[in-house]
Amino acid sequence: MNKKNEQEQIENLEDKSANDKHIQKVFIRNRKKKKTGWYTYFLIFVDICALACFFLAYGPYDKYRDLLVQTALGTNTHKYFAYVLYSEKHVQEIANKHTFKAAGSNSNVDDIVFVDYSDKVVYANEYEEAVLKKNEGNDLYKIVRINEGSYNGYMAVIYDPKRIHLYLSKNKTGNTIPQLAKETGAKVATNASGYYVNQTTYEKRPTFSLIVDGEVYYDSGRNGPIVGMNADGVLMLMSSTAARAEEAGMVWGIEFGPFLVVNGVPSTYTGNGGGGLHPRTCIGQRKDGIVLMVVINGRGGDGSVGASFADLVNIMMRYGAYNACNLDGGGSSAMVVNGKLINTPVSYQYVGARYAIDALVVY
Repeated sequence: MNKKNEQEQIENLEDKSANDKHIQKVFIRNRKKKKTGWYTYFLIFVDICALACFFLAYGPYDKYRDLLVQTALGTNTHKYFAYVLYSEKHVQEIANKHTFKAAGSNSNVDDIVFVDYSDKVVYANEYEEAVLKKNEGNDLYKIVRINEGSYNGYMAVIYDPKRIHLYLSKNKTGNTIPQLAKETGAKVATNASGYYVNQTTYEKRPTFSLIVDGEVYYDSGRNGPIVGMNADGVLMLMSSTAARAEEAGMVWGIEFGPFLVVNGVPSTYTGNGGGGLHPRTCIGQRKDGIVLMVVINGRGGDGSVGASFADLVNIMMRYGAYNACNLDGGGSSAMVVNGKLINTPVSYQYVGARYAIDALVVY
């Protein structure tokens, strides 16, 4: 409003009471000074977010709805979220579209034959070269960056699998992977098994069976999927009790899953394999004995949305894994190299390394 129009309106108030004129004068002069407050913008933002979420949850795109349900079901503590939005029948229908079937139940240790590639200079493809071509001066490990567009992470190529150990935290409440790596002087370390947390004392215990230093440390009593290693450095996959796995020669073992590749045969899946998109950790071994330890970022960490079980199968097959198994993931997924956390762990509470009960360490 310009000053001329403002003055005209004020002059037209002659028939008003003095009080009314004063109020209207203040209103006229201050009307142009009014600005939308931050609270209004905040409410608009919330409304837009709510509409977007509603559209994704109930709109015409099955892909987003399926992903939301799978991601919720793929967590240990937030499965309920899927049932908040959808009926039990609808959740089950979505789960049935995305299934995962492990390739086998037991690996054949005799199939692993260690090979020396010192003189190799010709490689079948870029993935073989990424694994077999060592970094100069480092015969123990190599770090390979994985970047597949929607997800990214790191793969540690371990040339001497006998140097891999399962190390338990000495604290009842656990330690971060960087701390566990520091305690052991590990060159490379990743998270390993799952765990339960006592919400009163914050003490942690293994979710399932663990074998440490050739002995059963914790027995879940289940006949479950166990991944471990024998004294010869051969990765073993067994559907077994902890006691039978230890008798079969596992010097360390973790009950977790699913198996991704067994005896060179990849697991099969429908849809995207289920489990949603999350940070992931897995371990595999090639037929030539080289071990692959993979950590994938997720939940926005380093710009990665996360990987599905199907993605892990594809990664392991691409780099030549003969046997491979999924490990604990989510906010626990972490990789440390020479004392430095190289990936970006993201839990639902914070960004950064989570306290874990154990770690796979290479030293």
